[in-house]
Amino acid sequence: MSAQAEQWRVSTIEGIFETDLDTLRQWIVEGCILPTDKVSKGKLNWIEAGRAPMLRAAFKGEAAVTSPAVTITEPPPMASHAETPMMDPPIEKAESDWATHAFDDEARPAPGFTAPTLTNACHNHPDISPEFVCRICATPFCADCPRFVGATKIPVCPLCGDMCKPYAEVRQRVERLDFQSSGFGFADFARALRYPLQHKIALLFGAAVYGFLQLAGVRGRVVAFVIMFGCISHVISQVAWGRLNRSFLPDFSAFSMWDDLAVPIGLGIGITIVTWGPMIAIGLALVFGVINGPSMSPFGAPPAANAPQPTAVTPADLAVLTDPEADPKKLEEANAKLNHLRPGSQIAEQAEKSKKELNDPTSDLTLLLKYFHLPIIVVLLLVLSIGWGIFYYPMALSVAGYTEHFGSVVNPLVGLDTIRHMGGTYFKAFGMVLLVQIVGFVVSVIVGTITAPLAMPFFGNLPANFIDGSFTFYFNLVIACVLGLSLHKCADRLGIE
Repeated sequence: MSAQAEQWRVSTIEGIFETDLDTLRQWIVEGCILPTDKVSKGKLNWIEAGRAPMLRAAFKGEAAVTSPAVTITEPPPMASHAETPMMDPPIEKAESDWATHAFDDEARPAPGFTAPTLTNACHNHPDISPEFVCRICATPFCADCPRFVGATKIPVCPLCGDMCKPYAEVRQRVERLDFQSSGFGFADFARALRYPLQHKIALLFGAAVYGFLQLAGVRGRVVAFVIMFGCISHVISQVAWGRLNRSFLPDFSAFSMWDDLAVPIGLGIGITIVTWGPMIAIGLALVFGVINGPSMSPFGAPPAANAPQPTAVTPADLAVLTDPEADPKKLEEANAKLNHLRPGSQIAEQAEKSKKELNDPTSDLTLLLKYFHLPIIVVLLLVLSIGWGIFYYPMALSVAGYTEHFGSVVNPLVGLDTIRHMGGTYFKAFGMVLLVQIVGFVVSVIVGTITAPLAMPFFGNLPANFIDGSFTFYFNLVIACVLGLSLHKCADRLGIE
């Protein structure tokens, strides 16, 4: 048989190789070639390796062992009816097996070889750092130990004859898998606190934009919400996949009204429905009288019965004002009544009242306390709905950020099933998120107290709104990173590749 007739081509997920029959059989025994891989003898058409008569014995464990003579080639022109091998699968099975040091029936080392632990030294030269590592037996080698074959100098393991991969690439993958299986704890919380600070310029820019948009009325707040939720969704998805070094700002270079505006708004509405929907429904039922409660207008609370009413100027007061010999005390009281009726005085009084309401953190709480004379069942429903919103909000964010699917967000069964699979990890993440929210509230109160003298009537405390918005941006990024890390640490239970 001529040398040309003995040449075989094999197409695997690693590429197309050319070798002799004995070496090809040895590769089959070692598990490097699968029955579904394509082979071709000489210039013949491609067929599955398991269908080649000369290779069937090798798949049963019989092979002649010879030194391989391998060269890499470009795929030659094939006939129109030839089958084209798959060259770019979504996930490389061999790489996954190698990185976890687990070998199954589809990728097993040759008999007699034991996969060593990945070390930081060459197998043959312990004082030299490795540059390559075998894909099958996981043995590390320095730059001089592997055999290099083909025109492109492909490194081949001198022990088992399989191809080698760059050590740095594999080491990074192994470290990522070790990190993923290390459990979720306070180290991850510290990592989440540092995460936004890895991109200081982006953090300052995002916080400034978010803070300014808080001052731009309702439209500005909507835009701020879209930007914030876009960042939260981006961080959760990237961190859940283990991409901890990516920037938290999404790519707005190719702006899409649907993807960058409609989807975040829809997901935000879905989060509101699934978390605070029960509480909102009970509140609306109280306001519109569906449930018996305090008499209240749909547009706000009724004025208090004891509220002071403006005092009209009586004829007696006018007489005092026109009497030059009137009692000074009565004259002062009449002047006060008259000044109270002037438009400027009323505007100043309303401005002062507005300023006090804006700086009073207990005003909303006072309004809420009016409902606590309701029937016990209604109070219990309110408490349960508030507890549900607080507890489920982190999971609603996680589902929205990872799936970006409205139907999954509004379906609480998706989140509850995810919590079941995550187990204690979610409760740890929930505690961390709650702690960040409490710290954010305390910071907001401190900022509002310090900047209270800067509050303006009818406009509110603009400096406090800006500073609080900037801190809110940072705290929400920390929350997103915590949730992303919790998903990443449960990737094996959640099916995250």
